[in-house]
Amino acid sequence: MRVLLFALLLGCATAQAAVVNCAPASNRFTVLLSEPSGGAMPDRAAVERFLNKLQFELDQERDERWVNPGATPVAFRACPKRAPALDGSEFSPALVEQLDDQRVLLEVWGAVDKDGTPPVLSAQINYLLVPLRFAADQREPVPAGLQRLRYPEAGAAPTQDAVQLVSRPLDLDAFIATALGLKLLRERAFEPAHANLCRAHGLLGGMLKRGLTGRSKTELTALREHVLASAGRTLREALADAAYPRTGLLRLQQPAQPCAGGE
Repeated sequence: MRVLLFALLLGCATAQAAVVNCAPASNRFTVLLSEPSGGAMPDRAAVERFLNKLQFELDQERDERWVNPGATPVAFRACPKRAPALDGSEFSPALVEQLDDQRVLLEVWGAVDKDGTPPVLSAQINYLLVPLRFAADQREPVPAGLQRLRYPEAGAAPTQDAVQLVSRPLDLDAFIATALGLKLLRERAFEPAHANLCRAHGLLGGMLKRGLTGRSKTELTALREHVLASAGRTLREALADAAYPRTGLLRLQQPAQPCAGGE
């Protein structure tokens, strides 16, 4: 399933924030990629080259570390002129519900800047996990649906390639697996939901080993705890569902240790 809503705000610094429509892939889960704000993109041509290269990189040049349920892939969609504000203030409950109905999993956006001599790139990237924000809008007790990370992290080598800076395989796969697991749980597709939530739990743990600090670490830790709790909820709901097969694989798992033996 290759549909992640990856909205990267790589617009010019004077551009006005806007969430213009960006059609998701049909019959798939989607990730939308939006234009960046910040000073790293000198003109429209550079922005469009960035978006095209980023979509290709995410769509073709990596191994997905989430579980694809059946024949429903996840697709990445570049969204020219779509530029949410860094605080995500445009994502009203109505807009989030629309994205959730369209099976958008993730929207990623942010700002990419170039500073120093010689100049190096840095970025703040936001990841909106649509199923999680949708649950929050329904007043369910969930952690923050908007995760914020800065790149490069401490100790990482500097780069002048914006695509390499922001196309983080571990981070994207962790958030995709999380959003996909939560979405499938709401749809009562128990086995792929459980597999993705346990996969996400492992990937989020890998992210936390980078030595994140402050709000990023706190919110990512809370997300990982919620993912594990959701994996346990998946098991409990599957075992209580009369329609779940007697030979279903989840009957071999224990809700108290929902990801035992997994990632």
